[in-house]
Order: sequence, then C-alpha cells, then structure tokens
Amino acid sequence: MKIICVCTGNTCRSPMAAALLQRLLPGAEVSSAGLYAEEGMPASRHALLAMDEMGLDISAHRARRFRPEMAEGALLLAMTRAHARALRGMCPGARVELFLGDEDVPDPFGQGMEAYERTAQVLTEGAAALAKRLNMR
Repeated sequence: MKIICVCTGNTCRSPMAAALLQRLLPGAEVSSAGLYAEEGMPASRHALLAMDEMGLDISAHRARRFRPEMAEGALLLAMTRAHARALRGMCPGARVELFLGDEDVPDPFGQGMEAYERTAQVLTEGAAALAKRLNMR
C-alpha cells in the first residue's frame, strides 16, 4: 500500500501525519509532499518537538513538492478540502481522501508550540481511525 499525505508546504501537517500513520501501518509505504513545498526544507522546529513528544523522530524529513506522477498507485490523503480539490484537479482519477474523513486538519504554521501539539493530537486520532479503516479493506 502506497500512501502520500499532502498539505501546503510539507513542513508541518503532512510529515507529522505520515510519521503517525507509518507507525500504525508498518507494512505500508507512507510519505508526504506539499502542493507548494520548497524542496529540501526541514520539518518545522515545533513539528519536530511535537513528534518527539510522541516518540517519533522526523528530523530526517525534507520537504518535497507534489507532482502528479506521484499519484500512480497511491492513496492521496489531503489535509484540507482545498488540498483535495487541488489534487483531484491535478490528478483526475486518482484516489484522494481527506485525512480526517470529512474535516480539515488545522494548520499550525507560524503559531506556537501549543498549536502544534493540538494538531499532533488531531492527527493522532485521525491516523488511528484511518489505519483501522485501511486494515479492514
């Protein structure tokens, strides 16, 4: 199973989501990308700290921009409805779903540590629900 978590800049939400999901789906190939990512940027400092608090190390993460060819054979997990619309427009026929099923993942970018911890908690709950659903298929 190939899964790509997609957000805007690929420094906060999508790398955190991918790390959480990879822990729950060890046999899957889980990665992340951003629609407007600046290639090679590291995960934000607060994202690193929030994941460290959850026992996950994302220090090796480097941002990459989403390209349509990445969708081949992948489940694309969008962080927001806007991301999902953009992905469907770029990749007609691709399998695109919202990470949280029917709601947007809050964007902590530019905010303090508390916002990142809240987003990490939302992503943790979403990853658990997603992993359960995906394992049932």
